[in-house]
Amino acid sequence: MPFAMLHVLLDGKDLPDDMKESSALYIYNAMREGHAPTTAQATVESFLEIWEPILKAEEDVLYIAFPSVLSGTINSALVAKEQLLERYPERRIEIVDSACASSGEGMLLEHAVRLKNSGLGFDECLAAVEKLKLRIHHWFTVDDLVYLRRGGRISGAAATIATLLSIKPILTVTPEGRLVSHDKIKGRRAAIKKLVKLLEENINLEDTPFVNICHADSRVEAQQLMELITERFPGMDVRIYSVGAVIGAHVGPGTLAVFFVGTERKN
Repeated sequence: MPFAMLHVLLDGKDLPDDMKESSALYIYNAMREGHAPTTAQATVESFLEIWEPILKAEEDVLYIAFPSVLSGTINSALVAKEQLLERYPERRIEIVDSACASSGEGMLLEHAVRLKNSGLGFDECLAAVEKLKLRIHHWFTVDDLVYLRRGGRISGAAATIATLLSIKPILTVTPEGRLVSHDKIKGRRAAIKKLVKLLEENINLEDTPFVNICHADSRVEAQQLMELITERFPGMDVRIYSVGAVIGAHVGPGTLAVFFVGTERKN
C-alpha cells in the first residue's frame, strides 16, 4: 500500500520516515545523545507521484490522512487533489482526516483494505472508514518526560517533578486527533498495567479482530504488555510493531502504546 512519507529533520539532514524499525532506532539513539529532531509534513509532490499513476489507471483514490491537528500533511494532500482533478476530472479523490495516529491509523487503513478486498464499493468503504475512525482507541505511556517537555506538551517544572517521583503519564488521542494527558501513574510497571485496564474498560470484543502494540525501542516491555493482554483475553490476536520515526521524535524512546476498536472516543 503506497504512503506519502513525513520527514524527520536531524542535524541538518532530511530523513523521510519510511516506517522501518531501523530508521526509528537511528532517531531514538540520536535523541538519547541529546539531539532534538523536528518533523515536517509530506510534500505535495509526494502525493502527485503516488496518486497520478492510480488515476491514469482509471482508479479512484481514498486517502486516510494523518490528523490535521498534528500535521499539515493533509493540506499537501488537498493541494495535490486540486491539481490532479483538473487533469482527471472524471476521477475521485476522497480525503479522510483519520483522527488517528501511529498504529491507530494503520488499523483504519487495514480495515479499509479488507473491505475493498471483500468487494465493497468505493462509497461503502469511505462510509465505513468514517464510521470506524472514532472507535479506534490509542493509549500511550512514555518513559522520559523530557521529550514531551521539548515539544511543549508539559512544562519544564512538571517534567522535573514527575521524573523525580517516577510519574508516568498515560496519554490518549481525542476525537479531533490531539494527543492529550489522561492520567498520571507512579512507576513504569504500574503504567503498563494501566494500559491493560484501559483496554479492558473500552474494548469492543465483537469488533476487535486484533490488538496492536507499538513501542519505541522497548520491545521487552511490549512483549510483557502482550503477555498481560493475552492472559486477560486468551486467544486474542496481539501484534507488536515499532513506533515510526516521526511519532517517536515527539514522544521519545521508551514509549509504549496499545490500539484497539472500542466504544466511541470522547473528550
